[in-house]
Amino acid sequence: MSGSSANRDLGNLRKLYRRYFEHIGDENRQNPFLNLRFASPKLQQVQPFSDDWVRSKILASNMFKGLNREAALLCLAMIETGCRPNDFANIEPENIRLDDEIPYIRIRSSSKQPLKSTASVREIPLIGVSLEAMKCAPNGFPHYQDRGYLLSQTLLKGFKVIELLPTTSHRIYSFRNSFEKRMLEGGLDWGLRCTLMGHRNPRPEYRDGGSLKYRRDEMMKIVHPVTQKLKKTFPFNDFA
Repeated sequence: MSGSSANRDLGNLRKLYRRYFEHIGDENRQNPFLNLRFASPKLQQVQPFSDDWVRSKILASNMFKGLNREAALLCLAMIETGCRPNDFANIEPENIRLDDEIPYIRIRSSSKQPLKSTASVREIPLIGVSLEAMKCAPNGFPHYQDRGYLLSQTLLKGFKVIELLPTTSHRIYSFRNSFEKRMLEGGLDWGLRCTLMGHRNPRPEYRDGGSLKYRRDEMMKIVHPVTQKLKKTFPFNDFA
């Protein structure tokens, strides 16, 4: 853990304290939060999972045995969407569009969990193993609604127990990094990559990121294969 989150809170307190006493006319009051912050050591860079690791280990039969069903399905849903764990933990049923011509998810702020930025609002086609996972979770993941901290703990502990982290530099967030790397190496347009990842695009805002069909067709260039054997052997409906 780093001090960055605490430093944001301290900054908010510092500003609140200053603005309040400016409001009541005591502008010279000493601010107790001035220069108060935690040191932020250099963080270890999170590495992406390799394609071979995902296909031979994570998508292997019974690899999620012992992990609760919602956590396992949510993890699979991240593979072909590049979503943050919280994006799925707080997704509402109306934003899971499985019956549309092109199945997709809408990433939106929830009443209790705002997104990081306006760029994080996005629509992502469902393909491959992520589509199969969401078919098993059409109502989302109610156990983890507004409990992102619990989800992260559960997944990280489970991945360590079943040895799905190849190095100490890998985390659950590695799925998101892997998705971005696959798009880069697959030659997907930079603007489309920003759209799908929820990153701010400094280009003029006259582009909508392309249609869902365009997005899906481009994403299919990098999708992990989901063979009939995998569908038969992978227990999409038989987690612990």
